[in-house]
Amino acid sequence: MFCGKGGVGKTTAASATALHFSRRGLKTLLISTDPTPSLSDILERDVSGSITPIEEVPGLEAVELDYDTVVDMWKKRFGREVYEVVSSFLPVDEEIIEYVAGAPGIDEEFALSYVYDLYRSGRYDLIVWDTAPAGGTLSLIKLQEKFYRHLGDAARLYVRVKKALDILVKGRERRDPLGIIEEWRRLAENVLSMLRDEHTKAFLVTIPEALGVNQTRRVKRELDEYGIKVSGVIVNYLVPEEEAERSEFNRKRREMQLRYLREIEHLFSDGLRVIILHLLPFEVKGLKAIGEVERRLFPS
Repeated sequence: MFCGKGGVGKTTAASATALHFSRRGLKTLLISTDPTPSLSDILERDVSGSITPIEEVPGLEAVELDYDTVVDMWKKRFGREVYEVVSSFLPVDEEIIEYVAGAPGIDEEFALSYVYDLYRSGRYDLIVWDTAPAGGTLSLIKLQEKFYRHLGDAARLYVRVKKALDILVKGRERRDPLGIIEEWRRLAENVLSMLRDEHTKAFLVTIPEALGVNQTRRVKRELDEYGIKVSGVIVNYLVPEEEAERSEFNRKRREMQLRYLREIEHLFSDGLRVIILHLLPFEVKGLKAIGEVERRLFPS
């Protein structure tokens, strides 16, 4: 998992990591659930909506999930089940599926389920996940935990009012909503287990500025609270020392950045890795440029 605020280089770091391990023989999936995705732009090929092989790199596949695609997938996967549960409580028709599909957070919630299905499938040796910006990722994890807790309450409530509900929706043929709710509860539990698994590692991507440091501190604390293993932090866009020597502007900017870099190193003084990616003189687009980032991220 690559986490961090928007614009700090999560997609770049994720792409370079996926390239690195696929080149070493691991079947790798690179997936982006960022609501404002840039994966197709960085790879310079359309990977939106469906898993796409990267032909130049055997073993590497990529997919970028945009909002419309995710909502459509959600309706196909859960729409009928939502109708079955809601119609057991209220006399509604199937238009309720479209209504619920438009609810805030449905796309993010389904993205976790989509990642879990791929994780469980065993199709890949490694899944590299470019997550939504930090606030969205943390909200999603919180939502998942609440969803897991509340579904147990929903089942107990249904048992208490079942007789009255049967009268209200008498004559409707439907699956047992208790069974559906239990399936959703198990799915939420499994997604949380995936995120907390010892093989799941989160890397925080940040920049050496006040906003980046403060948000990195908050994200690390909250991931720790949810039992998600943070393996290190990538500090992006640091002005190289040789560039600082060439101009007063770059010298002052590097001095400022080094102060925040020391704060980050102190934050991760418990042994977690701090990896530095210097500011690059080129735009990261295409496999050649991603390969340059890979060499900096994984020095031999």
